[in-house]
Amino acid sequence: MGNDRETGSDSQHPPSPALAPPRPLRFAPVLWRALLAATRDLPPTHPLTRHLRHWRAELDAAQPPPQLNAPQVNTLIRAALPGLPPHAPGLEIGAAQTLTAFGPAGFAMMTAPTVGDALHIGLRFQHLIGTPLILRATQHPGELHLHLRAGAELHADVERFLTEEFIASLLGILRQETGRDLRPHRTDLTGPSPPLDGRLRYHAAFGPVTFGAPHSTVVLPGAWLTLPLLRADPATHRDALAWCGRLTHAAPPQSDQTFDAQLRDCLRLQPPHDRDLGTVAALLGLHPRTVRHRLSRLGTTFREVRAGVLLDEAREWLTHTPDSTETVAQRLGFSDARSFRRALKAWTGHTPQELRQHPDRE
Repeated sequence: MGNDRETGSDSQHPPSPALAPPRPLRFAPVLWRALLAATRDLPPTHPLTRHLRHWRAELDAAQPPPQLNAPQVNTLIRAALPGLPPHAPGLEIGAAQTLTAFGPAGFAMMTAPTVGDALHIGLRFQHLIGTPLILRATQHPGELHLHLRAGAELHADVERFLTEEFIASLLGILRQETGRDLRPHRTDLTGPSPPLDGRLRYHAAFGPVTFGAPHSTVVLPGAWLTLPLLRADPATHRDALAWCGRLTHAAPPQSDQTFDAQLRDCLRLQPPHDRDLGTVAALLGLHPRTVRHRLSRLGTTFREVRAGVLLDEAREWLTHTPDSTETVAQRLGFSDARSFRRALKAWTGHTPQELRQHPDRE
């Protein structure tokens, strides 16, 4: 990690990973309205009652959904679940989503030439579409794998609900915008399998579904990426992209913690070989010097934040997959397993094998 072009994999002295601060979370409008409707009968003593009155007043005034912290999201969704359909509550809400509900990013996706272009825009501007999830795509022979995760701050049942709602909305929107009855190759979901009627609903919406997976993933046929969209419009598409860019570049000043979280999300979206400072700064619409300055106020550096993301991903692969150390090292951008072992030992004091056996070790 001798300079910002490197991934940091082969340095003799890899930087210490910077700890991630909590990131602000936001919902898309359709989901936000459904959650507020499902919590109308909460008792006055519920910890969210005061917030809910304020949020409903904002909704009536056509204000966008607010940014929430993770405890608020956990509490809100758990309070709403009893008022939602049982077994697969996210499916019905997700089916009601449209691209226009995602604001300027939705218009940019809707007017894109192909499904692949639309998905790329959604990943690039996921901070604008309103989801507490972090989305990442990896390409495989003949397939695109869309990975969804919520991070450790959200509870497992909350993550499951958000994941099924997002997948239902994604597939419903793709069917609307292509005019085709598209079915993914496979959908992997975390958490236990529901009763039979629930499983049937999942299979009807998602195609083949595997429950109890370590991570949620939708496996899309690679051929989808070239499918044309019905409402593709080059001029509107260009304007919508410019709109997204202006919102990203000229957003109200973020707190340093919010900026750090956005930077980490951006790093997670990039393959390891594209995580240099120049590339990431451009995606954020900032000059590299500005990124360095913002991080210096947090007492960290770009290299340390990038190392923190690498460490999170290393733990994820080592804990939840049977892949060899060599395979994990390659996926993370290290030149060989030895470099990966050396960096992991410097970061955590443990070897890859020790972290596999004791994933809770710091």
